[in-house]
Amino acid sequence: MSRRRFNRTRLSPHDLAICERVFDQVCADEHIDPLSLAAEALAVMIVAIFRNVTTNERELLEEVRSLRGSKGTEKAH
Repeated sequence: MSRRRFNRTRLSPHDLAICERVFDQVCADEHIDPLSLAAEALAVMIVAIFRNVTTNERELLEEVRSLRGSKGTEKAH
């Protein structure tokens, strides 16, 4: 079961690790340079979803992919 949080301002090291793994996976899938502006926007999206929708890593990845319109390596930047 996923934990739900509503706009929590602090993220623990565990929370950040989850967000980082999702970020790394989406960057790899979509061939996004992790230092680019597109990656910065992705990071903001991931943290917002983590804070407001789900803290479950699998669900977070699915939600990000759904919102970005990709399911893996289908979309390249």
